Amino acid sequence: MEQKPFTILILLALFSSALFSIITPMAKELTEALNLSSQEQVAYINSIFLMVGAFSSLVWAVLADKFSRKKLLIIATLEWSIFTLLTIFSYDYYSFLLFQILTGIGFGSALPLTYSLTVDLFESFQRGSKFGTLSAIYVLGNGVGQMLSGFLIDYYTWQIPLLIISISGFLCTFLLLSMVEPKKGEKDLKFQGPDEAAFEIDYKIKMEDLKQIWKIKSTLLILIFNFVLFVAVGAVSSFLISMFKNDFLLSSTIATILLILIFGSQIPSGIFFGKLGDKIYQREENGRIKILLFCVILGSIIYIFAYSAVLINREISTIIFFIIMFFTGAFMFGATDPLSQATLGEINPPQIRSTIYSLNYLGTTFGRSISLLFLGSFFTSFNKQYIPGYLILSFLALLSSLIVIPILKFLPQDLERIKNKKL
Repeated sequence: MEQKPFTILILLALFSSALFSIITPMAKELTEALNLSSQEQVAYINSIFLMVGAFSSLVWAVLADKFSRKKLLIIATLEWSIFTLLTIFSYDYYSFLLFQILTGIGFGSALPLTYSLTVDLFESFQRGSKFGTLSAIYVLGNGVGQMLSGFLIDYYTWQIPLLIISISGFLCTFLLLSMVEPKKGEKDLKFQGPDEAAFEIDYKIKMEDLKQIWKIKSTLLILIFNFVLFVAVGAVSSFLISMFKNDFLLSSTIATILLILIFGSQIPSGIFFGKLGDKIYQREENGRIKILLFCVILGSIIYIFAYSAVLINREISTIIFFIIMFFTGAFMFGATDPLSQATLGEINPPQIRSTIYSLNYLGTTFGRSISLLFLGSFFTSFNKQYIPGYLILSFLALLSSLIVIPILKFLPQDLERIKNKKL
């Protein structure tokens, strides 16, 4: 019974995630078609879209307490599908921006409502794997959006990828009508200790929880680190296709294939480093953080060398070197999400985890938005080239590792306080 609703939620997560990544691979074509001053404006629109989605996610989470989550999800999905469809009629910068802002409102419902429904679809011991599946689907959806526009833009106009995503949204709306909504708390079990409490994420921020967060230094540092890291690397995958097309003069098809090859490495790396972190954590409390620190430092250095090489010359041998190095760097950065998320789950009592994950989601979303703004600004400043901006952001990624170092000191102390129930 639970599998059919969850399958519907997976499809919704896939296509809603594709929404925020579908326009950036078409930055060059959108600039020409809408008479934009620069591809920087596409980055700005995408950044605003993400910010609107982040803010609206909090509103949807609050509404989920008072109204049917299924009905809210139907309304929100129908809303973003309609405005995605209307986006194809945009004729200038302002009309495109308006339709994307309105689309972002419905987009913001995806995380809080799908996560909340998932909590009530499965028993507590099943939720970890289900949330892991949803997380992977969101990453996959990001890639699907880029692949869809990246492959099709060589053969069709920019409206076609948006039309396909809009139709997918209407399909999800139809499927949601047949979904049986679970009762709130139906699958929850009553446990005695905080270590056994049900794992929940509903994306609501409770003000009383914020007081406890200040007591957990490791949590604060991880939240700050994730924000800074996403400022540094949040725009890397979003504009990678545009970079290959603009700076290397490759076709959209080849650029998209390279994107798949490079960022496909993060799927196995997340699994690999996640399991490695679990194994080392059993022997050493700082195990996950040490791996995280190593991966961020090495990944940043690899990115710096890769960008520096192609900044000097664009010969075939240098481009091949760049692709190999970039693949390796992306593999290293694939470790950051599972390791930081797992650590947040360990060092925070279940009562405040929802607030913690909400803050982390907002931080990473706003970090990605700022990253897009920075990259767009650098694009204009450096004679309409992406590589110099990426190089600067890679140095910021390296600096973000300095935030991780103090966690090695505070994490054991915070874990001890959690075990002794002193929080």
